[in-house]
Amino acid sequence: MLIRVTNSAKVVSGNSDALYNYRDSVMEPLYNNLEMTAFCFQPKGIVTVDDGKIEESTGQWYINDNKQLLLQYKYLVEEDKSLFRIIHYWHDSLRLENPIGRNKDTLYVNYILQKLRTNDSVPNLFDPALNKWRIKPAQPEDDEAIKARLKQVLTYYSGYFANISGNNIPYFNIEKLLCPIKFYSGGIGLKKFNADDTWTKVFYDSTDAHKAHALLKHTFSDIKDYPDRGKDYVKEYIAALKIVAKTL
Repeated sequence: MLIRVTNSAKVVSGNSDALYNYRDSVMEPLYNNLEMTAFCFQPKGIVTVDDGKIEESTGQWYINDNKQLLLQYKYLVEEDKSLFRIIHYWHDSLRLENPIGRNKDTLYVNYILQKLRTNDSVPNLFDPALNKWRIKPAQPEDDEAIKARLKQVLTYYSGYFANISGNNIPYFNIEKLLCPIKFYSGGIGLKKFNADDTWTKVFYDSTDAHKAHALLKHTFSDIKDYPDRGKDYVKEYIAALKIVAKTL
């Protein structure tokens, strides 16, 4: 999982303002699109990418003799953004860098990736069984099928937070969570239904998504005791999502 994107700049032209303005324009989409993105590097140069969208992406990867990683998928297609120099690898941490030139000046972007270890309580986020909810239904679903799909979503995000906790990742990105649940210190809540929210695309249409939201709302009203994990909020999210899924 790519957990951090940082940058530094080398100004040769003397026009630092122009480079810093360029830096800001480059870095914002990198933060939004890459931080907390999970990559599954497979043999024969195939990489599967979970960047918080409903559909996972598939791309290519290759390491050359110069210790450079070529990584290409639908977001990283420009040449100066897809070729990374391998700076450091230590245990489960990988640091990459790619220089992005602007005339004589150069912007150096650093990427920190951490390997996600799995065990009995920390699932593999790329396990097909955990990702059944990503398969778009071909037709409207009945209440039981909607409930089953909703449980799949909740189970996936319980596993997502188990990875955050179990691998000691210091933060998470709410914008990458495709469910109508609010996460805050010491609890979870339910967002108001909005047919335009991205999470609704998990279901056949907004009608089915509205039914799923109604099921959640009813379930939330039935849950009285929020799990206490000693103010370890991520562990509380894991337990709370499991409770919601079980109570549906």
